[in-house]
Amino acid sequence: MNLSEMVHYKPSINIAQAPRISAPLLYMGTGYAFFILAAIEVIVLGQPIALGRAGEPHVIMAVHFFTLGFLSMTAQGILTQWIPVVFDVPPLSFRRTVIQFLVYLSGVIGFALGLMYGNWRVLALSGGILAVAIVLWSVALWGQMRRSEKHGSVYRGIQGAILGFNATWILGLFMALSFLGWWPEYQVLRVHIATALGTWLGLLVLSVQLKLNPMFSMSKAERTKPALPIILAGIGTLMVWASLLTSALVMRLGATIWVGAVVASIVQLVSTVRQGKMFDWVFAGVGTAWALFLASSVLGIWLSPLAVVTAFWGFLILIFSYQSRIIPFMVALLVSNKLPGPVFKAFFLAQAMYSPRQPIVVAVLGVTGALLSVVGWVGHFGAMVSASGIVALGLVVTQVINMVVAIRRASKRREAQV
Repeated sequence: MNLSEMVHYKPSINIAQAPRISAPLLYMGTGYAFFILAAIEVIVLGQPIALGRAGEPHVIMAVHFFTLGFLSMTAQGILTQWIPVVFDVPPLSFRRTVIQFLVYLSGVIGFALGLMYGNWRVLALSGGILAVAIVLWSVALWGQMRRSEKHGSVYRGIQGAILGFNATWILGLFMALSFLGWWPEYQVLRVHIATALGTWLGLLVLSVQLKLNPMFSMSKAERTKPALPIILAGIGTLMVWASLLTSALVMRLGATIWVGAVVASIVQLVSTVRQGKMFDWVFAGVGTAWALFLASSVLGIWLSPLAVVTAFWGFLILIFSYQSRIIPFMVALLVSNKLPGPVFKAFFLAQAMYSPRQPIVVAVLGVTGALLSVVGWVGHFGAMVSASGIVALGLVVTQVINMVVAIRRASKRREAQV
């Protein structure tokens, strides 16, 4: 740890507000379990997926293991940690966090069981539980943010993402009504998927990276137009929703605007990294993820199912790349609280704990998995789709190894200070 760096470093977040580490890890650890289940399902269901049988119950279950169980579970864990430190507000009580987590978890498990056994009553009940869980979580985070004095692009983007999360479950309800002929079934499905990936998770990523990328590159990120990608994504979202009352053409126009949001975000990323005082290999993973998001947004103009496939791999690479830095930081924060020095020494302690090139491993394996998925889908090669599931499991193994290394290094650092 460089003492001069520590003295001159001025963090833009208040890590003294961080919740206890078990709160976000509760979500993230469970997210990993669901991701493993999703990967196993892909391995087993390689042929049906390759043949485009997206309506089969077990395929739908695999998709929701990934979206509800991994992506959304992880996102909730990240924001549990992130909202207090970024907006300088007290964290939620651990008891409240656990209750919200358990309600959401029961909804996801019930949803999976309903699909597995074809029990529509269980499916409807679990859908209601999920809706309640999402609303409870949203109200809690919205209340936290309202107490903050920090308003700006990040603030508005997170609010938009929370609204998108709720719009996703509402559109899920519309999906059920579409089976009764109230709306064209596939149009509602497209909007449901687009809202989940483009609005809930998309706006979340666009907002969170405005803090993470400057921090990892030690950049001031000046003249990067932080609001532009968020505004474009918001306009694209409104057009996608309008397509429910108009036509698929309006949705294509919304997807075109999303392409603009992705391009603006890539330009923003490059500018931030170029202004930085150091280069972190995390950007190898982040840049790869944005290349896949660009491919996904372009494919979305043609309403191609491959837009979803490439987006899934993009989110996976992005999350694992950021987690290769965030989880060691959380461990470092826990250790640093027991060591002398300023509270933000955790930033520097974390740098000595993680594997610098883990994001490169994530990027290589992620692109390999994406290529296997795409080629398997296009050529109807079930073995290739199954192989992509094996690659996904390999990614989890590398992440776990990275975490174990971080924890061991933290233990050694703590012992050395005793």
